[in-house]
Amino acid sequence: MAQVNGAQSVEVIAGRKIVLSAGVGKTNEAELDWLTETVLANAKAWKQSGWAYIADCSQMKPVSPSEGGKLVVMTQKFVEAGCQAFAFVEGTSIMLKIQAQKNTQRSETGVLEGHFATLDEALAWLKEEVKI
Repeated sequence: MAQVNGAQSVEVIAGRKIVLSAGVGKTNEAELDWLTETVLANAKAWKQSGWAYIADCSQMKPVSPSEGGKLVVMTQKFVEAGCQAFAFVEGTSIMLKIQAQKNTQRSETGVLEGHFATLDEALAWLKEEVKI
């Protein structure tokens, strides 16, 4: 069952070391802080073995620069906690894809990232290419 706070929700993909977050509409900095801590809590047991993160942004509005800064810090914290790959589900939004790519670049982590139209595509990529 998903945990929910405002525009954000977090759940673990059953049988896999993957944490999925999904957002609807406009988020804010407090929700992003909650998102970061909730994802880290869910992935804590996998720090040594590695895990993956899927951000389903397909129903989100673009974030502000200050919220983008929170996402950069979030990326850094996830990588420090053993996250091996980020998969972004952006639907058909070019703006969301560009924003996600820039935030990952700004994190300077070098984490593997993929961009997908659907959740199923992201899950397949993590299974076939990343082996998670």
